[in-house]
Amino acid sequence: MLNLEKLIQSCNYLLKKNDFTLNYTKLIKLLYLADKESLKGSLQTITGDTYVSMDNGPVLSSLYDLIRDKHVKKELQTLWNSHFLKNKYDLKTLVISQKPHDELSAYEMHILDSVYEQFKSYDVWDMVNYVHKNCPEWEFPEGSSIPIHQKEILQSIGRTQEEIELILAETDAFEEEEQVFSSLAL
Repeated sequence: MLNLEKLIQSCNYLLKKNDFTLNYTKLIKLLYLADKESLKGSLQTITGDTYVSMDNGPVLSSLYDLIRDKHVKKELQTLWNSHFLKNKYDLKTLVISQKPHDELSAYEMHILDSVYEQFKSYDVWDMVNYVHKNCPEWEFPEGSSIPIHQKEILQSIGRTQEEIELILAETDAFEEEEQVFSSLAL
């Protein structure tokens, strides 16, 4: 389940490392790889986003919609737009501040640091080539998009079928609890 605040904080965390601006395709790839690494280590992603295969590799679906100002939930889009500005192919922090990272755990920030360090010298096309070659869950969609299911990502990181079934059952139960808590907060 998408955690918009963690997504905003993750983007801000990476943008801050890059003088508050970064090519948004590269940012999407960095966050995809960070989510995948988090899933490998903790069985949970950082952002809670869903994923699709697009021509340039795996994409965080909600993040992509937010960057393009096309998210279906207008309240989420408004919150996103208060933090970031898309300028051609770059995403910029709108207000440079000491935005806290209180939604991100030390483990998640370590993953973001590690992924950023590994790929900081890559340009956008290096990133695209990397995910094409190193993310077997990605399929070339020929100008469209194809959902990437968590099961496929778990298979790509070496989880057994039995482990995958247990992880997915736990994830479903957690998401149901989150929905109940969210409805009670209203």
